[in-house]
Amino acid sequence: MLDLRQLRDQLGRVPETQAGTRDLREKQRRRALRALQEVADEWQRVQARVQQTQPGHLVAALRSSPTMTAASSARPTPMTVVSTDGSQIYPDRHIEPTYFLLNIGRVAFQYGTTESPVLDAVPDLRFPSDLNDHFDEVLSTMTTEVVSALRDEQELAELLRLARETHVPGRPIVALADGTLIRWMLRGMQNRAVEEELIERYTGMLREFREEQFPIASYISMPGNTELVNLLRFHLDELEEEAPHPATVDEVNPGEVDEEEPPLAGLLDRHVFASVLARGERSAVFGSMSRIQRQYPEGNEICYFYLHVPVNDHESEIARVEIPAWVADDRPLVDLVHAVVMSECRKGEGYPLVLSEAHERAVIRAPERDAFQRLLGRTLRRAGLSSPHSQKRRSKQRPRV
Repeated sequence: MLDLRQLRDQLGRVPETQAGTRDLREKQRRRALRALQEVADEWQRVQARVQQTQPGHLVAALRSSPTMTAASSARPTPMTVVSTDGSQIYPDRHIEPTYFLLNIGRVAFQYGTTESPVLDAVPDLRFPSDLNDHFDEVLSTMTTEVVSALRDEQELAELLRLARETHVPGRPIVALADGTLIRWMLRGMQNRAVEEELIERYTGMLREFREEQFPIASYISMPGNTELVNLLRFHLDELEEEAPHPATVDEVNPGEVDEEEPPLAGLLDRHVFASVLARGERSAVFGSMSRIQRQYPEGNEICYFYLHVPVNDHESEIARVEIPAWVADDRPLVDLVHAVVMSECRKGEGYPLVLSEAHERAVIRAPERDAFQRLLGRTLRRAGLSSPHSQKRRSKQRPRV
C-alpha cells in the first residue's frame, strides 16, 4: 500500500527539479543545433571520420545530411495495415508446475474497403520441457530475458503470418511492430550460444519479410536513444571525456561546466528533433552502428528516422520509426511507411491505432491471470495431481488484516 500523504512533502521538490532540467535541456539544445548544422555542412567527411575512428559510444551512421526533413504524403487507399503486440505471464518460482504463457494480439485493417478487420489473439502456453536442452540451462538463471526474447520472436512470427493471410495482390501493405527491431536486450545474455540462436531466428524472419516484399516498420513512442547526440558529441570532441552524465540539473556540478555551453551528455535525440521537425515531418534516415547489427543479413540491418507526431492542437511527440535497410533504400517505401504511421497516429490521437488495438488484444489483466491459474489447478486436480503454491503466495492471496 502506497501512503500518498507521506509523499506530499517529497513531491515539493519536483517542480524545482523539473524547471532546472528544462533550462539545462534548452541550453544543451541550442548548442546541439549549432553542432548539427556544422555536421550537416560536411556530413560525408564527418561520417568518414566516424568510420575511421570507431568511437566507443554508439553513434548514428549518416546516409544523408542529418538536417534533411520530409513531409508526409497521403496514405494510399485501398491498403492493408497489420500489427501485433504481445504480453506474457513469466515463470513464477512460487507456483508449480513451471510454465510461461505468451499472448499475441493480432490486428489487420483493410482500409478503403468493406472487408472485416482481423482482431484476435493467439495464446501459447509453454513449459521448460518444450524447449530444447539449450534453453533449459538458461531458464534457470535468466528467465525473464529469455521469455521476453521469445515473446518478441512470437510477435514477429505472427506479424509475418498475418501479413501473408491478409495480403491482397496489387494492394499495398505495411506491417507495423511495437518497439525496436534491434535485439539490444540479447547482448546481456551470458549464454552466447542462446544469443546467437535467438538472433538467427529473429533475423531469419526479417529476411522473409523482404522475400515477400512486405515493408515492415516498428514504432517507438518517446524514445530514449542518443545516437545522433553521440555523433554531435563526437564532432565536438566530447566523447573522449568521461564526464558525469547529467540526466537532470541536480547531477550537474556548476563548477565543472560552462553554464551557457553545457556538455550534451544527458540530451536525447528526441530533444534535438523537437526543434528540427515541423509537425508531421520525418527526419533523415540514419543507420545504426550497433555491433549486434553485424549479425543481421545484408540488406536487413535496421535503420531509423524520427517523426514529429501531433497529438492535438497543442501537444506533440517525437517518435522513432525503425525500418530494415531494404526499405530505407527505397524512397517510395519510406514515404509509404511515413504516410501509414502518420495516418495511424491521427486515428489513435498520437499513437498508432493499429498498435493500440493489438495491445488491447494481447494484454493479460489480473482477473484473466487469476482465472487461468484456477483453470490450470482444476486441470491438474482432474488428473489426480496437485498444483503446489508457496506459502508466501497463499499469504498474498488471503490478507488477514
